Amino acid sequence: MTDGSGFIAAWVAGFACGFALRRHRIESDKGQPDHTAEFTENLGELLAAISLLVFGAVLLGPALEHLSWRIILYAVLSLTVVRLLPVALSLAGSGLRLPTVAYIGWFGPRGLASVVLALLVVEEHVPGVELLGRVVAITVGLSVLLHGVSAVYLAERYGRWHEKASATSRDLREGSPVLDTPVRGRLGRPDQTET
Repeated sequence: MTDGSGFIAAWVAGFACGFALRRHRIESDKGQPDHTAEFTENLGELLAAISLLVFGAVLLGPALEHLSWRIILYAVLSLTVVRLLPVALSLAGSGLRLPTVAYIGWFGPRGLASVVLALLVVEEHVPGVELLGRVVAITVGLSVLLHGVSAVYLAERYGRWHEKASATSRDLREGSPVLDTPVRGRLGRPDQTET
């Protein structure tokens, strides 16, 4: 009715819901564990799985009917060079070693973001949107297949590398402990507790 963005509306609704839940928790459940993050993580995983199921059922089949070598070539490049290079550049100077950078690059940002971004383009009625939809569908389908097939093997291989590297190197960045993010009070600093 207002010709607004559904994605922005969903983000604002999520922000308002999170704010209301945190406020309710602060006022009524002091001392009780907060399960909001666990709930949102599980809900996010469920919705992502449903989105990919619908994607596979509705978009992938028609895209396979119009498959060409150019679409396959771009999909392969998108899953390798187009994704791995920016991840490697963004991690330059982080102190992470090559196996970690490669692992993050391969298993990092994946299909659902591509589907969401493609939907934004579809809403704008960009010329060539049918070809773009096919390319995204094949890329995401190939991503689901390749990442699914390689997940166990590469995770075990990375785990073995990490164990070996941790045992032989004390300055391994990947072995540094990760600090928990402090929960913020109403308007205080993160390390302040409410009284």
